[in-house]
Amino acid sequence: MKRIILIVWLILFNQHLIAQELSIDSLWNSANTYEKLIQAQSSLEAAQLDILAEKGKRLPLIYAEGNLQRNIITPITPVPAEAFDSNAAPGEILPLKFATDWSSRAGLNFSMDLFNPQTAGAIRVAELDRKSKELDIEKTVKDWKRDATEAYAKVVLSSKQLEQAIQDTVFYSEILEVTKARFKSGRTTELDLNKAKQELLNKKTQLAEAYRVLLVSNAELSAYVDMTEFSFLSTSIPAIIEKISPQPQKIELEQIALTRQKLALQLSELKKEALPTLTLNSFYGSQFYSNSFSIWDNNYWNGNAYVNIGIRIPITEAFDRNIRKRRFSLEQQTLESQYREQIKADSIAVEQYSANVIYTKEALENAETIEKIAARNMEIVRAKYIEGKILITELNAELSNQFKLKQQTWQATYDYLIAVLDQN
Repeated sequence: MKRIILIVWLILFNQHLIAQELSIDSLWNSANTYEKLIQAQSSLEAAQLDILAEKGKRLPLIYAEGNLQRNIITPITPVPAEAFDSNAAPGEILPLKFATDWSSRAGLNFSMDLFNPQTAGAIRVAELDRKSKELDIEKTVKDWKRDATEAYAKVVLSSKQLEQAIQDTVFYSEILEVTKARFKSGRTTELDLNKAKQELLNKKTQLAEAYRVLLVSNAELSAYVDMTEFSFLSTSIPAIIEKISPQPQKIELEQIALTRQKLALQLSELKKEALPTLTLNSFYGSQFYSNSFSIWDNNYWNGNAYVNIGIRIPITEAFDRNIRKRRFSLEQQTLESQYREQIKADSIAVEQYSANVIYTKEALENAETIEKIAARNMEIVRAKYIEGKILITELNAELSNQFKLKQQTWQATYDYLIAVLDQN
């Protein structure tokens, strides 16, 4: 058994020597492969295109048009007969055809809003939407970095637990050999021998459990980076904590502030919608009229061009504007309340996270000190057992206690890291 465990240990150690390492910096630099970040970046690009689209709406609209019409039944227009015949009776109507069998029109149209209150603030609203998407990217990166770092730490700690489980199993296999030798020489009882065998089985179970935890943690980390390219992690937990610089970003508060700006802008633009819309229109082209399909004959084409200014004065839209104004006012009240609530929540969070960092750091320091004392106690107990001065039950109890204290240290290390991550 001892030989097998040593071989496993050497294989693990060998992997550290020849495999590619994954540092925390390499992990952080791989954020650009995160699917949610890719989605957020696509949303930002779409928001930038929306700004261009809103700016494009202020450009003149120029387009060509043409049509060809065949009048199957030529329309007749009744006109006063007196206009063409002075002898006509008063009120007499004369039916006349004012159209030809074939007609066509072709030319260029030009249209441009000289003033349009509907689109006056659209560009600024689109710019605020873009800033909101930029904050979404910041939050996505921040959340990814925190979760990825936590997953990285779990693998580091579960690797330590596996290494300790291997060491304990190797150590106890030696204890079992000592106990067997004593039993053969009549220096211990069969009961102690059986307890030693039971404890070795317990250590094997701990080893299997530690390996399972490492596999689960490794699978969790693979959600953030392709773990097939790496075989071990090179950054310790203390080194990770040193690399985490305080960056208090109140992204949620900034998001609410942007929404407040957008709503205030929409309310301001809503008042302008009561103003009229002025539009400049023009056409330059030619019209065709003939009773035969001689569309290629220039003699039947006549020039046509005009310029006009149109005005549109909203009247019944006032009802819709009043409803939207009331709705915007209610949303504004809600946002003001959310903004005050978020400020308070951020203030409370700062105090809580600061307290958590102080407490978890102190708890970690105490756990490390206790572990060092337990390690010394283990050396003493082991020496006494080898000398035959204590029972195997005392050795088992001290060994189990040492493993539990190491677990407490690992947990304290994890808690301290999480507290530091939450503070940023």
